[in-house]
Amino acid sequence: MRRTPVATAGILAGIAGPIVSWGLSAVVIAGWPGYDAISQSISLLAVAPLGWLQTVTFAASGLLGAAWAFGLSGVLGATSRDRAIVRGLLLLQAAVTIAFAIFPTDPDGVPMSAIGQIHVANFYLYSVTMPLTLLALGLVMRRDLLWRGSARPTLFAAGLIVVATTLVPATIEGPLTPWLGLLERLYVAIPSVWQVGAGLVAWRLARPTAAGRPAGS
Repeated sequence: MRRTPVATAGILAGIAGPIVSWGLSAVVIAGWPGYDAISQSISLLAVAPLGWLQTVTFAASGLLGAAWAFGLSGVLGATSRDRAIVRGLLLLQAAVTIAFAIFPTDPDGVPMSAIGQIHVANFYLYSVTMPLTLLALGLVMRRDLLWRGSARPTLFAAGLIVVATTLVPATIEGPLTPWLGLLERLYVAIPSVWQVGAGLVAWRLARPTAAGRPAGS
């Protein structure tokens, strides 16, 4: 394993992606005094006074996620097949994120449009594929000697997202509806924290030593 310039840039993108996303979303929230982050959906930020910035946030997160796919797959995977799995799954997540920018949600109180329906379908795609992605990455880590220590936290994160997914129906006209925004943020925070942590591990494992070999080899 040797850190190439592409992998280096991709790893940095993976670390930066969640930080950029959460930071820009905080700016959008600050520019919308009536917004309630506890009860209102993240998607509604696309129709905020600074909604264009939230759209940029989704697009930037997707592009950084695509770079992350090539970065992580450059340092994770004991075989070419495993590296292809890592790259393919993370590219799928990047595409889902970009789709949130292309197909924003409808404002509150208006009939659902075709674009709004696509947005909802994209959310369901995310809710199904994200835990499967983390589960698959955890199994790839188990097969990679240098990454085995990260397998358990990754599988734990996948389990947390599965639990969070089971609460989704209760946030739609259910008892947890007043907590929709908070639960969505917890739902997104799990893979965000994982991604930053995995990026830091990738950076450490792929760091060249004085002898020109990556640390940990």
